[in-house]
Amino acid sequence: MVLGIVGRVKRTIFTFALIVIVTPIVLNFIPIKFAVKLDDAQQNLEFGRYICVTESKYVDDTGWIAKTDINSHLEKDLAVRMSGNSPNKYLSEKEFDFKWFEVENRFLLIGKVERFEEDKELETILYANLNVDKWKIVYPIRRASIRQYITPKSYLNIYDYDLRKVIKTIWQ
Repeated sequence: MVLGIVGRVKRTIFTFALIVIVTPIVLNFIPIKFAVKLDDAQQNLEFGRYICVTESKYVDDTGWIAKTDINSHLEKDLAVRMSGNSPNKYLSEKEFDFKWFEVENRFLLIGKVERFEEDKELETILYANLNVDKWKIVYPIRRASIRQYITPKSYLNIYDYDLRKVIKTIWQ
């Protein structure tokens, strides 16, 4: 009788430990938002309603740049200031922080450019103020942690999002 109770306790502890270990691993492989291929995504959009930007450590005040090599409709590179529904409101800074690593993801931002303005000190920099309606991340997704080696590059999962930011955005 005592051995039966001990056996059940061991099975319960083993089952609990297995669930605690396996659940985070499984969550890593459940997609939340799929990445898009840039060529495919740009074919279905209205001209002037989108801009493809890259996270950039070289644009200090905005952190985002739209380059002409991936935006054929632009005449020169733009530093982008975002408002509205931007990726910054959702994504984890821990996973997409490029201060420590050379992580530069590309995003397709769908929205309206509200205005363009030149930098008063450096006339070579042109800023675009973009009101983002929705966004998509462009394949492949790069991450700034060990997860870059084990997580598929074709989608964002629950660990790529900052839960506090998501809840704050939803309650606004």
